[in-house]
Amino acid sequence: MNRTAVIEKEMIKAILQGDYLAGSQIQTERELASIHQVGRPAIREVLQRLSHGGWLTLRKGQSAIVNDYWYGGNITTIVDIVQYFDQVPDAFVLYFLEMRIAMTPQYVKKAVLLNHPKVVGLLSQMDELVDSKESFAIYDWKIQKELAILSENPIFSLVLNSFEPAYVKMAIKYFDHSFRREESLNYYKELMAVALTGDHQQAEELARSMMEKSYVLWDSQLSPDEKIGVKFSL
Repeated sequence: MNRTAVIEKEMIKAILQGDYLAGSQIQTERELASIHQVGRPAIREVLQRLSHGGWLTLRKGQSAIVNDYWYGGNITTIVDIVQYFDQVPDAFVLYFLEMRIAMTPQYVKKAVLLNHPKVVGLLSQMDELVDSKESFAIYDWKIQKELAILSENPIFSLVLNSFEPAYVKMAIKYFDHSFRREESLNYYKELMAVALTGDHQQAEELARSMMEKSYVLWDSQLSPDEKIGVKFSL
């Protein structure tokens, strides 16, 4: 990893940990160059990348402003977040499950509509599942990724791929309890039965119901404090 990439990672970590608060100014280029012991052109390159990633707002002749990355970020911000934290916060899993309620039924519907024999073949692999959180996490990632591809809408795949570094981590946390594994296994079986008939409307409803259930199952275990915000362990 080159020096500018290291500095970029350190600054993202500092923002995630709250060392740089949303709305605050960061140090000047000169000060950052001194702190990181590099030239100002290198710092300028880092700041440009952080700006493109939604972390900072650059201002000509003034110090950059730290964005509220949850609301001022973009798809690159997601990639950075999932790349740089070690422990996935429970609230972040909740946010992800909520997003899946909106997205997953759509790509499941399109996948069954356009490629239902391939969906059946994909789901038939559940017979090889071992009853462990790791096995379910890996299988669920494969299912979601392949269904998104079979929907033939590349935007679904691009969004899911942004979460790839953290998806299995989140899924392992989710599948830690056997009753969640059981619920998901029942869903896979029901979805395969629907895919066999090519009923894409029923597949959409089934996926929506399961995504909503997953959200409720996870939400019920969180305390009010855990739902307020995400604290990153880096």
